[in-house]
Amino acid sequence: MNTRWQLLSHYGYRPDPGSLERSPGGCVLYHYTRRERLEQVFAADSGLHARLPVLASELTPEFKDCYVVEGLLNPLPHWLTASPYFGSVGIEMFKEYIGDVLLQIELPLGIADVYVADYAHILECKHLDRRGMASLNLGYDCRTGHEAIRAYVHSYIPALDYAGGHIAPVVQVVRKGEGIAIPCKYIRIADIQPLSV
Repeated sequence: MNTRWQLLSHYGYRPDPGSLERSPGGCVLYHYTRRERLEQVFAADSGLHARLPVLASELTPEFKDCYVVEGLLNPLPHWLTASPYFGSVGIEMFKEYIGDVLLQIELPLGIADVYVADYAHILECKHLDRRGMASLNLGYDCRTGHEAIRAYVHSYIPALDYAGGHIAPVVQVVRKGEGIAIPCKYIRIADIQPLSV
């Protein structure tokens, strides 16, 4: 996808029902981590560290030298457990790479640039790798993943403008350079823990 803000739902794909939860003066999002990382997250002057670089393209020059913390709109999104397109690939990846402790974040407006992106672009290649077939047939060359990552970044919609339409919506908290994107004072361990055994 070589244009910004296009929704896969405009091409006939069924969107996830998730929406941004608003709080007084901000929004609520969720983030999974591993139990062994909790002490680091809640240490003084700490929080969630942005380590993942954002791909900047000619359409997204504002993301040059930016890094991101990823989160979710809901504690256990529909697309993660019951996607009509990706089956269990999303939940398998979460259990392998992300962690099972759910954090709830109440992020005030203006503290960070927050977007909602469609992880379906990434899952397209992950599904091909794990199941031997592309589930959406978007035509990406998944050998490198560059096309999927580019489309993923082009799907970024400012969170407060997001009105649905992504197949696998994820929240992106973006900052310039690596560092703390979400200070610990806005984070708590969620009351519900859907992935804890």
